[in-house]
Amino acid sequence: MLRRLRCTATLALLALAAPVAVPALHAQAAAVAITNPAPGPRYENLRAGYTTADQSNAQMQLSAAAKGPFGSKKNGKVAMIVGGAALIGGLLVGDDAGNVIAVTGLVIGLLGLWTYVA
Repeated sequence: MLRRLRCTATLALLALAAPVAVPALHAQAAAVAITNPAPGPRYENLRAGYTTADQSNAQMQLSAAAKGPFGSKKNGKVAMIVGGAALIGGLLVGDDAGNVIAVTGLVIGLLGLWTYVA
């Protein structure tokens, strides 16, 4: 009997306290949500489509690619010299390893020529 009375009293207290506590909890949760937003992507940062910032970046990438793989004429000249030296060194070494070095030097020299001319 005493147990049933305790249970009923607890339920009555909860029933009376719940309507008072719920608005306070909602206000507290709203204050926390405003001051500490959840981590992750935001609607304000959403960007779709093509913008002017993308255009300027694309033009910079295009102009950098048009200069060639080594960037400037000076670097192209250096690459031609290094490629020529590797080509001659590979021919002097001979055999399979020498052929690999010679072909690599030829490729570096041609890329340097392309950069120098462009």
